[in-house]
Amino acid sequence: MDERKFRTRERTRDPLAFFLDLARQHGDVVRYRSAPEPAYLINHPDHVRHVLVENNRNYVKDTYINSMFKSYVGDGLLTSEGEVWQKQRRLMQPAFHHKRLESLDSAITARTAEMLARWETACRRGEPVLIAQEMAALTLSIVTEILFGVDLGDDVRLIEEAVDMGGALLERPKNPRFREALTMMMEIVERIIADRRAGGKDHDDLLSTLLQVRDEDTGEGMSDELLRHQVVTLLLAGYETTASALTWTWYLLAQHPEIVDVLEAETRRVLNGRVPCSEDLDALGYALMVFEESMRLYPPAWIIGRRALNADRFGETHILPGTVIAISPYTLHRHPEFWDQPEVFDPLRFSAERSAGRHRFAYIPFGGGPRQCIGNTLSLIEARLILSMVAQRFRLELIEDHPIRPEVLFVLRPDRLMKMRLTPL
Repeated sequence: MDERKFRTRERTRDPLAFFLDLARQHGDVVRYRSAPEPAYLINHPDHVRHVLVENNRNYVKDTYINSMFKSYVGDGLLTSEGEVWQKQRRLMQPAFHHKRLESLDSAITARTAEMLARWETACRRGEPVLIAQEMAALTLSIVTEILFGVDLGDDVRLIEEAVDMGGALLERPKNPRFREALTMMMEIVERIIADRRAGGKDHDDLLSTLLQVRDEDTGEGMSDELLRHQVVTLLLAGYETTASALTWTWYLLAQHPEIVDVLEAETRRVLNGRVPCSEDLDALGYALMVFEESMRLYPPAWIIGRRALNADRFGETHILPGTVIAISPYTLHRHPEFWDQPEVFDPLRFSAERSAGRHRFAYIPFGGGPRQCIGNTLSLIEARLILSMVAQRFRLELIEDHPIRPEVLFVLRPDRLMKMRLTPL
């Protein structure tokens, strides 16, 4: 049997196991066969830093997945390159300033409180919740409010329906329902932008901020087309990554009641029954460590692809121009040189004491370098607030009767909706 064809089939069946096997058997730089062309898996933090930071101008996002995404959502922040990307990043950055994001805490906690009210009803009836579905609905409701505010009426429901359908079908872009969902999203967002332009009112949401930003060099703002691309990208990419990370967090916590004990104790000590706010974030340190460790084991962005513009080398390995480079956070986060007992769920790995001296690029759930995810701070704020609010009210017990495995799609999500039993506190 031709080894390269065999390995390609193995990659298709279980890419996570495939990449782990490559790294464990062949080291930190491995050439493998990837349809439609060969590629290299890079699995050492030094090499990752080289690609994402030190020589990042030599590496572009011209890969199959990125090209597919770009063909449907346009030339937004996630897909653009070079000077176009740099200009977009400068324009977008003010909307994602740390203090600006912390001011959104009330939107996050209000939507979480609505979810918990539904859970109270389900709990009284003895009904389980589907945690993956619940986290998707929650994070989508949060991102639509943060982007657009609360005065959109029926458009909020339509956006949620369109994004939910689009996200579910993103890996099957030829499905006509994907195009239908994307067209619906584009039309709604375009109408909202036009209304905001005409009204001229600051709605205190991210869209208002994006409408007001100006390039420092030219004084120009974003065109309607660019705004539309950015907003749709944020809708599609922004909610599902956080939803996936939260879902895996509840899955891991359900298997480790001793860790839940510590999380609940922190919640009682810091909040004493009240709703958290941005001023509590620093004190919710264990909640942050729980979320960080969950993303180590199940990073939503499980694969990062780049293409080399010019020849380069990694140690003794030389690569040619045009070579595809794969970085798998899932594999990197299990590198035994940097992670003791890498398959064990241990939030205290991220304590200050145990993090000291760890290679900065051994852990990259949001990527790294200039193109690190612009929404990373928002995701970490959301997670702490949501985890602490739920930990005040319920314990979650997994009642699935089948093994749950990671499903490799646009993000790393479970292959089922995770049925869980609620126990009130």
